[in-house]
Amino acid sequence: METTIPPEQIQFFLRLLLKYIHSTRVSYDKAFKFILKKHYFPKWIIPSLYKIGYYTVNYYYTLKWLAAKHGFSPKPSGLVNFFASQGFSIKRIHDLVKDEVKNLSLTKRISIQYSYPEYLVRDLLKHISVSELEKILNSLNTRKRWVRINLVKTNIDKALKCLDENGFVYEQASFPEYMVFVKEPKWRPIGRNKCVSEGLIVPQDISSALSIEVLKPISKSVLDACSAPGLKLSLMYMFNRNGFFIGVDHSVKRIHAERKLLKRLGLRGSHYLLLVGDSREIVFHGRFQQSLIDAPCSGLGAVYSDPAVKINSPYRSKLEYYHNIQYGILKNILRYSDQVLYITCSIHPLEGEYVIERIVDNGYAEPIKLNYPFLSPSYRGFNIYNKTYRLKPHIVNGQGFYIALLESLVNK
Repeated sequence: METTIPPEQIQFFLRLLLKYIHSTRVSYDKAFKFILKKHYFPKWIIPSLYKIGYYTVNYYYTLKWLAAKHGFSPKPSGLVNFFASQGFSIKRIHDLVKDEVKNLSLTKRISIQYSYPEYLVRDLLKHISVSELEKILNSLNTRKRWVRINLVKTNIDKALKCLDENGFVYEQASFPEYMVFVKEPKWRPIGRNKCVSEGLIVPQDISSALSIEVLKPISKSVLDACSAPGLKLSLMYMFNRNGFFIGVDHSVKRIHAERKLLKRLGLRGSHYLLLVGDSREIVFHGRFQQSLIDAPCSGLGAVYSDPAVKINSPYRSKLEYYHNIQYGILKNILRYSDQVLYITCSIHPLEGEYVIERIVDNGYAEPIKLNYPFLSPSYRGFNIYNKTYRLKPHIVNGQGFYIALLESLVNK
């Protein structure tokens, strides 16, 4: 006989979850772990709570609108009560919202149906078609998991054998061949799995890997200006094990975590140096051949990895805040590098096209044209749209990235 979770336990959990995300603006996984640490829930219900919580956060704007429409409070408590009245069934919510948004304006309909802030939908419709926008949002709402085979410590055959022995159901990518799409387990944590703990595979999205592919061949001296957690630095090392890499991050805690990760992944300590610093202000007495800026951003291209980014970026002002940080980092790093690869995991142009257009207009850099089949031109309406690029979620089956490879015009 199947045991069902008492609805009041789910409601209690969801109220805690939404309250914590609203008050701290942390990721979904961090909020989930915090609540489990502070409150007791039977072990057998935790996997179900994770999925219900994930869908609640991912479809927060949908649930909030439906709750108000059906006479519930639009506040988190009312949203939770409404979801409970629907048996916490996300399928029922999808069916309901499709029928009830038909008479809304186009922007409002897309915002509510796919559960994204309305300003995001309005801004994107200025640059892409309705059908493409819906494909992007739908793809980002669909849970996915990718891992990278760490060729520093193993080879492809051995890594796949490890996945087989540990019960993974997967599909190896045709390109890059070191990337693997994990079908199962899709929800369960895999950090303690032998393949991961021994550094043979690394949880990393395919878009993250593809963004570094465009930088090949990796030069002998590379700066990673926003380095933590270290996934991209470790991938660059995998491509060139004779290079020397300097990683910078503003957080001491994140640098410590990165050092542990790089050691587990087999990077030799003589080939990298990690520094604590602000890349908007850092000074180097020399020049790098290549630099990577994986800039701090809203994460609105990584929704399926962290649905809380939707709640954490409720207003355009949050993106304007990131835009200024991104511009400051890029402007400074262009002083010390011949080439700079600028990337953000965001689908909003404020964190992509607007940053690069501003840099180019001020004469700091010139975009370098790229020719890779996985790259799409960036959004229309910008002078640099055919010289900078996007990884579109529905095309690569990954996260949404903006990519610009720049030739520095500073100090030349």
